Amino acid sequence: MSDLNTDRLGELAIEALERTAFVVAEPADEDFLDELPECDWHSKIEYTGPESGSVILSGSTGFLVELASSLLGVCAEDVKTDGEGLDALREMTNIVGGSVVTVLGGVHCKLSLGLPEVIDSSAIYADGTSVHCILDAEGERLDIYWIPSTESNRKAA
Repeated sequence: MSDLNTDRLGELAIEALERTAFVVAEPADEDFLDELPECDWHSKIEYTGPESGSVILSGSTGFLVELASSLLGVCAEDVKTDGEGLDALREMTNIVGGSVVTVLGGVHCKLSLGLPEVIDSSAIYADGTSVHCILDAEGERLDIYWIPSTESNRKAA
């Protein structure tokens, strides 16, 4: 098993947000989680190779709008959540997934990354082996899941 834990997963996502979209995020304060909006949008990317699994990003509507606005350099009012917003979430899922694969695969990475896809919240099958972190991105919510494949969740998928 990798040393990819909640803190490291959050760091990878924060670095990707800052580097790619100039979005400031930090680990969410557990005492104030109920003040962050719910995640309504979800994207997943799978990796395969000597080990397999998936990375899922779930964001609030406001997060998607701000992310897309920043990536595209347009006003937030010009962003459609189910259009540019979902495209931005898939792109960020691809970037964070790539970072996870790099951490897991090391210098001689033999892991392959698939294509990000939009999923329904019912497709998030986190279990005891999963790592989950919650970020506060300028008052909006972003959840990141790393779900390494195990025998039980391969059967569920």
